[in-house]
Amino acid sequence: MRESGGSSGQIFREAGDNKFLRAFSEVADENAVNKIGAKMAPSEAVVFMLNSLTGLSLLTMPYGFTKAGLLLGSLIVLGCMVMSYITATFMLEALTIANALNYEKAEEEQIVNDPEVRQSLHKQMEQARKSEPDLKASLLHRDTIAQFKKEVRQTNMNEFKIRERVELGPLGQAVLTTGKRAKFLAALIYVMILSFTYGTASALVVTVNQSLGHTVISAIELVGFHAPDQNSAYMACVVATFFITLPLCFANLQNTKKFTMVIMCFRFLAIFILLVIGSLKSLQRIQNEGTQAVFKDVPIWNPDGFVAVFGNAVFLCGLHHYLPSMISPLEPQQKAPGVIIVAFSCCYLLLTATCATALTAFNAETHEYCSPDPGGNWCKIQPLYNLNFSPVSFGGGFLALFLLAYPAMAIASIPVAAITTRNTMGTALGIKPPDPEAPYTLSNILLTLSVVVPPFTVALITQDVQAVIQYVGGYAGLSVSFLCPLILLIRCRLALTLDAPEFKDVDRPLKSPFGNLCGYIAVVVVYIFALGMVTRKLFF
Repeated sequence: MRESGGSSGQIFREAGDNKFLRAFSEVADENAVNKIGAKMAPSEAVVFMLNSLTGLSLLTMPYGFTKAGLLLGSLIVLGCMVMSYITATFMLEALTIANALNYEKAEEEQIVNDPEVRQSLHKQMEQARKSEPDLKASLLHRDTIAQFKKEVRQTNMNEFKIRERVELGPLGQAVLTTGKRAKFLAALIYVMILSFTYGTASALVVTVNQSLGHTVISAIELVGFHAPDQNSAYMACVVATFFITLPLCFANLQNTKKFTMVIMCFRFLAIFILLVIGSLKSLQRIQNEGTQAVFKDVPIWNPDGFVAVFGNAVFLCGLHHYLPSMISPLEPQQKAPGVIIVAFSCCYLLLTATCATALTAFNAETHEYCSPDPGGNWCKIQPLYNLNFSPVSFGGGFLALFLLAYPAMAIASIPVAAITTRNTMGTALGIKPPDPEAPYTLSNILLTLSVVVPPFTVALITQDVQAVIQYVGGYAGLSVSFLCPLILLIRCRLALTLDAPEFKDVDRPLKSPFGNLCGYIAVVVVYIFALGMVTRKLFF
């Protein structure tokens, strides 16, 4: 009798027959609901992940660094990235286990539908009971199919291949099904996801309309007309974007890859220009005032500013609910941890360079707000960093307009965020999505309004994007990034008894090296500490 995985003796010859097992993979591929589609190379995956990482947080982080200081801010972001990477590996493993659960459903379906295979498996089980006295007691009450599935799980790594995207909410539903506590945790995961997506949408709406409002004012000033005040321009933009966004939430947004690529190119170009101008202005200050005088104005360490950076850092690194969509198309899939490390590392270097040049260039400025006129006065670091560049006179003021306007391109992301939130809520409530050709059903209209109206209401109430980020990032974002992956990994492993002795040494694809007691304790301790720091700062 052959040995499997260094544990129990193998009973079924079919468990090691690749030709026989290939049929299970084919059925699992056919049964996949959210098929992956086109594959993506690791370099492409890094670019797309970097695009997500350098979104809103790159604009809000310099303001946070003015509160916490350059050194403390850098350490907070680094620590958040390290912990986010650890919990990202939890999500990756949970995703493979979710696919393995679907594989085993296909496996059982094939066996049940094939009497000859069933009979062969039962005969081999009976032979094992007779020939191996030690196995008799342990196998006497085991189901034959269950035992066969366990042997396949030990030897067939293809079982854990990612064949379909399993989003965070449905993943919770799949493994949190038995018992009141489990069902409560499944509902809690949906609440955390929805809270975070609502908050992200609110921050996105505020950012888009602040950028649009300042762009409108600067454009009117540039052509020589009297511009309205910033508040009026902002409110008008909020109303306009609402009526633009709402119809798009019922449209088919599947074929937007080219448009996304264009926006991504503009974003990277704008970030490069922000970094260049910040560096040039920093060098100019050093030449005029001297190195010692300039760096004296740069804050280094202020623990009271912890929340200002931490909330932004969670928004920056909190990609866990997007990981199934980002990582599933990757080929080879084993490169996923490396993709995350490279994207995080590039983002960290870019972020710290941006914040360092921002503090050096603008922290000593005395004006509260920058002039909307090209060549006007500079100002202190703004809650949205791109607003610091309205006085740029290069190109007759058109470069300044580009830097002011480029975050407004994220208006295309508002319908996507709304649709994602709507689908998540629909899944949680058990409401089936409508036919894409007939989206205007009563339930779909009500769900869409319920996810679009609140973020725009928040935007009408406040323009303080930092406050939105601190509350949402400090609670919902922290829970989605740290707590949800931990719960899901533990429950996923339990669903396939992967912590049992016979599976502990099996080298599964994308198995998290941190999925052990020490890793779990580290995540829980950091989660509780961060939650305490956020609560203390925001409420006491």
